[in-house]
Amino acid sequence: MKKKELLNIVDAKKRGEEKEKILLSFLNDELFIDFTNLKLLVDIVHKQSGYVLLTRLINKGYIVKHTIQLPTGKISIWGITQAGLQTLPISTTISPRPFEASKITFTSINHRLMIQRTRIYLQKKNWTNWKAGDSHQFKQDFKKIKCRPDAIVTSPKTVTFALEIELTLKTSLRYRTIIKSHIEAIEKKHWAHVIYVVNTNNDKAHLTRRLENIDYIPIGETRVPFSRYRNYISIFTIDEMQKLTHD
Repeated sequence: MKKKELLNIVDAKKRGEEKEKILLSFLNDELFIDFTNLKLLVDIVHKQSGYVLLTRLINKGYIVKHTIQLPTGKISIWGITQAGLQTLPISTTISPRPFEASKITFTSINHRLMIQRTRIYLQKKNWTNWKAGDSHQFKQDFKKIKCRPDAIVTSPKTVTFALEIELTLKTSLRYRTIIKSHIEAIEKKHWAHVIYVVNTNNDKAHLTRRLENIDYIPIGETRVPFSRYRNYISIFTIDEMQKLTHD
């Protein structure tokens, strides 16, 4: 075997190990991933290389595959095992736990996968300090936040944003309560802006209209016109998040 071929094998092995580390680190707090998000996370170009990566980790006992039947069809996800968690450094901010298929529901899986996709897009643009709203660390840091966002994240210009991944519209009354919680967090400088992420332009138009129906936000004993706070809120489709260039 030629020296160049040996170097190529060594480089390929190194790249494979790097992708294993990236995936396991991601699963440390996300618990599971589907193939679409896997491709985005570790820059998979050819499907076969993605399945090779997954099979290698399954054979090591670090991840498991689970297939879920959704109304739209079957979906396969891969979750981290206790053995996989033990390959990672001990965290002082999260309490890692292995994937449990029994805790995955039809209503939560698509929401979680879209949160993941948003996270991957932003991290590839050098956004940092991701904290999931349902994480132990978030609950400890923001005990008085009444309506927890799906996540908070810091832009390259060190501006902290709250993210709301919106697959199903809520009532204007519910949005009033959520936005009040965001305004209180902004006033306390926990974050500076709120981004709603939706699937399509049609969803964006409907959410915009729903917010327009909010006439005021109750702050203390005062009804403050919602228009005063509208600039604190942006709405983007998931495709727009992939192309986001500002903070």
